[in-house]
Amino acid sequence: MEVVFVILIILLLNTFFIKSLYSRFKVKSEGYLWLLFTVHFILTIAYILYTSSSRSDSFNYYNKTLYTEDWFSFFKTGTKFIGFLAWPLTRTIGLGYYSVMLIFSYIGYFASVFFYLVAVENIELKPTWGNLSPLELVFLLPNVHFWTSSLGKGSIITFAIGLFAFGLSRINRRIVPTAIGAFLVFMVRPHILLAIVLASIIGLFVTSGGLKPFFKWSIIIVSVFLFINLSGSVLKFTDTDTLDITSSSTLSHRTSELTKASSGIDIGNYNFAYKIFTFWFRPLFFDGLGALGFLASFENLFCLIMLVQIIKWLIKSWSSWNGYFKISLFAFLLGSVILAQITGNLGIALRQKAQLMPFFFILYCKALSLNLNNKKN
Repeated sequence: MEVVFVILIILLLNTFFIKSLYSRFKVKSEGYLWLLFTVHFILTIAYILYTSSSRSDSFNYYNKTLYTEDWFSFFKTGTKFIGFLAWPLTRTIGLGYYSVMLIFSYIGYFASVFFYLVAVENIELKPTWGNLSPLELVFLLPNVHFWTSSLGKGSIITFAIGLFAFGLSRINRRIVPTAIGAFLVFMVRPHILLAIVLASIIGLFVTSGGLKPFFKWSIIIVSVFLFINLSGSVLKFTDTDTLDITSSSTLSHRTSELTKASSGIDIGNYNFAYKIFTFWFRPLFFDGLGALGFLASFENLFCLIMLVQIIKWLIKSWSSWNGYFKISLFAFLLGSVILAQITGNLGIALRQKAQLMPFFFILYCKALSLNLNNKKN
């Protein structure tokens, strides 16, 4: 009964949020947001069934919070912060494992919603399949939904990055969402926030227009301030004395532990280029990771085709990309470099890249939009 009650509460909340979002943003329709929700919910069920035969970290998160009395013992950067978010649900309210999973999954659903809102308010594409444009279709791809549908870092970090991206899209009106998103990213993965801040600096420096000089230089100054202050926190978090966090003994140990996991092929010894390719586009059909890997191969092949088109269209229209899209590009690239270097095996790469792929979808849709406009002209 408890799970049914949680589902009903989520449905009521989602009804309210969808009506609110439809009235405020240029979303395709209320029906599309419900479709996005349905896809995410179906993949949540699939994830729960997947973990029933192979225990995931979500069981450990739940059990640790259930048997820990001190809530603030979890208030630390990294994995423990997930326990801080879960503790009120398990200890105070007393919810069961599956109820907490559904709540975190709903948070993961909003990660896709935030990225979608960023896309629709910055990109215009006409429908190509039914009433859906490529912009709507890419956000229905399953990998991001699957890996953000559980109690764990995947749902929270992707939600946090999505909230940050949403705030940054209209920074002059969304300072609070931007700050909350940045805080959550920092608490879960401070090195990813460092990458996003650095991406913001680079993106704005190579942009000549798109933002008023006041806002542009305000963001640069704030980003430099954050970069300086974050650097020390990241060095402490990764237990190293250099910003080359791949030299961190702590993360190296974590990478070796992930390599021993039973979820995939060891990629730790790949060269840099092949590791990035693997992080983005594998498994492919020849990797043989079972049913999950086979299904993921279809999406990865599609993304590989998308990359080829992005590169082709980006070269032709680089000057037309405003600061926001350049920030998204560098955030995707820098975040990928960091995560690929500390990812132990192919199975873990599938999860890690889910938090960055929405940036890739936005870049593809923007490149497609510019290409179609160039053809008209």
